Amino acid sequence: MPPMFKTSLHAISALALLCGAACGQPISTAQAVSDAKWADNVTVTVAADSFRYVSDSLPNHALADSYLIPIGQAQPFTDFEVKKTEGFVTATQIDVIIPLMPLYSETVTDTSLGMIGVMISGSRFFNDYENPQRSIVAMDDQHTQDGASFLDDCNAHPLQNGSAYHYHASPPCVSETVDSKGSHSIMIGVLLDGFPIFGPQGDGGVIVTNADLDECSGHVGATPEFPEGIYHYHLTITQAPYSIDCYHGVVDASVTTQMASPGGPPDFAAAAAKLGIERHTLTDALGEERPPNLEKAAATLGISVEVLRSALGPPPEAP
Repeated sequence: MPPMFKTSLHAISALALLCGAACGQPISTAQAVSDAKWADNVTVTVAADSFRYVSDSLPNHALADSYLIPIGQAQPFTDFEVKKTEGFVTATQIDVIIPLMPLYSETVTDTSLGMIGVMISGSRFFNDYENPQRSIVAMDDQHTQDGASFLDDCNAHPLQNGSAYHYHASPPCVSETVDSKGSHSIMIGVLLDGFPIFGPQGDGGVIVTNADLDECSGHVGATPEFPEGIYHYHLTITQAPYSIDCYHGVVDASVTTQMASPGGPPDFAAAAAKLGIERHTLTDALGEERPPNLEKAAATLGISVEVLRSALGPPPEAP
């Protein structure tokens, strides 16, 4: 779908671009977002100060034939079962609003379990961890059994219930389709704070290491999309952190709370359709509290809690 609105980077002064995020001056990412190589199942609508990203969450690259899925919730995982991908990995809607004028903050905010960003492939991006205590790094907890692996060759997997396919590190299935040898990586996603995400190649195609980046796996520098510089994140491939463990941008708490569930929010459109009401009627009743007060929402809608819970579906399982 063509974007509704594009903001020219030429409208921002050279001084602001040069100083950019390091000085707290926001830089528009509208042009880069508009021009990104989004998968066919991604709809990006660019507005004045934000963009809406909608996807069914399935990637535009091949999945593994099967996945090694943990049995139970106890961590570290020790018991697994092999699940064939066909009929198990399912679409799970992503519908999120992300700022186009990200603002750098000296105060960082930890990323949580669940979706912390979106990728051009159509899938979710998660942080490093498999547990809230941040003691288990997904990439370092790789298991293989009977020909199936916990993480696939794209450094990704679905949740235990087959939903919300997501990456825990730099996905070569994505970056290698847009990057060129000897050149800086191309933007492959956007974090919820609005700053762009890049693969492991820095200036001249040199592989970036954690020593080149700050505590949030980012730095200020030029990229193909932002030749005069912007704060941006890189995904490294040598050692943890492989993902992004904190936001260095000002982030909307309501969005990060909504996405903190590993599978993201329920499919409100589908739930509303089941109830025979408009989507906004359902979301207005649920309010901004997370988790929502189902008793209060059900009373507002004039239905039982059981009917509401059935329409929303079960909560997502652990990653």
